[in-house]
Amino acid sequence: MENERITVRARLIVIKNGKLLVQYRQKQNYYHYFGGHLDYGETILDTCIRETKEECGDDVIFEFKKILYIRDFILKGEAEQSLELFILGDINKFEELEGLKDTQHPDGSVWLTWLDINNLPDNLYPQPLSKKLLADYNSGFQNTGEYIGKMNKEEDL
Repeated sequence: MENERITVRARLIVIKNGKLLVQYRQKQNYYHYFGGHLDYGETILDTCIRETKEECGDDVIFEFKKILYIRDFILKGEAEQSLELFILGDINKFEELEGLKDTQHPDGSVWLTWLDINNLPDNLYPQPLSKKLLADYNSGFQNTGEYIGKMNKEEDL
């Protein structure tokens, strides 16, 4: 269809002190990697910097390390498709981010939280990525830019 477009999203993977920074959506009861869409004319690095400032505060400093994974995200019934880049990085904040509310959700239902990398919950999406992320974390993230396909369901891994 003419109006259907593929968007590109940067999903940020920040791990500090054995904890993974994610967003929690209270209404739907799930966690996800924070980040967002690349804007037209914006580089991947620009997007990472902008998204960390939007989610973590204007005074955050983002350090780009590498692109870990590339994923197809397709919701055929909703005519939504995006290419997601899971980007390993670091930021200069830690404890002060716990529970920080997302200003794009004024009802307070979305916030940042740190999860134990060795005990990731089943409701962290995409679900199959948790096992891979832990294995890659334990091996020092040796690979770069690995294509992981759709990875929407457990059998996709």
